[in-house]
Amino acid sequence: MTADALAVIHTYTTVLTWAERAWYAALGLAALAVIGLGYLACNRIGASFTRAQQTITDIQQTGEGES
Repeated sequence: MTADALAVIHTYTTVLTWAERAWYAALGLAALAVIGLGYLACNRIGASFTRAQQTITDIQQTGEGES
């Protein structure tokens, strides 16, 4: 009787341990996905800023060449 109860408790705690590990793994993967999306967004913003800055420079150089 006691051995059966201990076996059930052991199985229950093992299942909970694996469920907790799976939860932490899922949270870690979600965090990596958020970081990756943030990285891509920052690269996109940086590229847009660089293009805009280059366009402004081109316009300024064209204006200086005409005058």
